[in-house]
Amino acid sequence: MRLLDKPLERMSKEDALRLLDGNICRICVSDDPLEIVRMLGFACDRLSMLAQSRMLELKNESEENKNDD
Repeated sequence: MRLLDKPLERMSKEDALRLLDGNICRICVSDDPLEIVRMLGFACDRLSMLAQSRMLELKNESEENKNDD
């Protein structure tokens, strides 16, 4: 998993979502157990990265709201 120091930009999020969709599709159609395990690992990494990005967005929004008060 890639650790983020700032939230992903819109295009990076869209790319990660497309790749995640591809991982899920490969899991659903693959006949190779090793490929299924690999795709699961990649999918988990991408999902974790998207979740971390969203948490950073929320943290930044919260800090901005505190500064506005």
